[in-house]
Amino acid sequence: MSKVQLNSLDEFESEAKRLLSPELVNYIYGGTETGGTLERNRSAFGRYLLRRRVLRNIGEKVDTGVSYFGGKIKSELPFFPACVNTSTMYPRAVLDMLRVGNSFKVPMFVSDIAINGGLDVSELPRMFPPEAPLILQLYIFQDNYDMIFKRAKLAQSSGYPALALTVDADLNVKIGNAIPPDTRGRDFHITKISDVKKMRDAVSIPFIIKGIMTPEDAVVAVENGADGIVVSNHGGRVMDGGQGAIEVLSPIVKELRSKKSTRKTEIFLDGGIRRGTDVLKALALGARGCLLGRPMFSGIAVDREHGAERVMSILRDELVRAAFLCGIEDLSDVSSKIVVES
Repeated sequence: MSKVQLNSLDEFESEAKRLLSPELVNYIYGGTETGGTLERNRSAFGRYLLRRRVLRNIGEKVDTGVSYFGGKIKSELPFFPACVNTSTMYPRAVLDMLRVGNSFKVPMFVSDIAINGGLDVSELPRMFPPEAPLILQLYIFQDNYDMIFKRAKLAQSSGYPALALTVDADLNVKIGNAIPPDTRGRDFHITKISDVKKMRDAVSIPFIIKGIMTPEDAVVAVENGADGIVVSNHGGRVMDGGQGAIEVLSPIVKELRSKKSTRKTEIFLDGGIRRGTDVLKALALGARGCLLGRPMFSGIAVDREHGAERVMSILRDELVRAAFLCGIEDLSDVSSKIVVES
């Protein structure tokens, strides 16, 4: 555990890389082949510049609250922990990441493959306050196809208020030029439209598809049962030479908002968030919320007990400051007017 006082998410990542084994650093922080997609997730935020506003007659307090799916899920912040396979670090590490639910009233995505060390999917929601609900994120493998739909029904009956399905890991993750040893033995199922429909039929709670990077796929996902989507390229860990998540956000939002059948879709962004200004830019471009993957991993790598909460606090403070400086008093009022493309 590091005793160094860290004041940014980049500092947390640097310290985590210093503390972790080279193998784990490569697995968590590496990208596919040249790492171009991974790097673009970060660098693409630089294309969008915030417009500073003054003389707005606003107070210093910024309302950061938001609700999703018609009020079924509420959050005090428009960002929250994403699905991260923390099981590679140490047993039950997922509990240290989810501990942020004791301090922040935010929904938290939890990977079903990170639930290990004797933890049970059905018991996990009762371990955290109801104000910090868990969203179970599922992966379909070739050897668990039938079981995964039963697991979805179990999640609903156990109190998960929403369910997410990952659809972009069909050829497994690839770090550098190889499939990592930790995932080499798992054959991901190639998700089809029929699988999305089957999952939709299995549960009545809000259903989210994660791994959307084009307007076309966004429409297909929603028209076949998804209530929400996560714009994500799997952290740049599947395909090289791809676009950054923030780059495709605006076209996806425009397409979904243009159709009556898809207009109410909840749109989340995953990939490259490291600053409060990143969150504000994503909200301005149409995201309703942002997911934090690697930063949460970095938090517990540095400090199991308080690291994840510190990461959340840093990002919250940066977001509030950026919103105020852009003349925003309520984050629900954020629009594309506060950003320009350079």
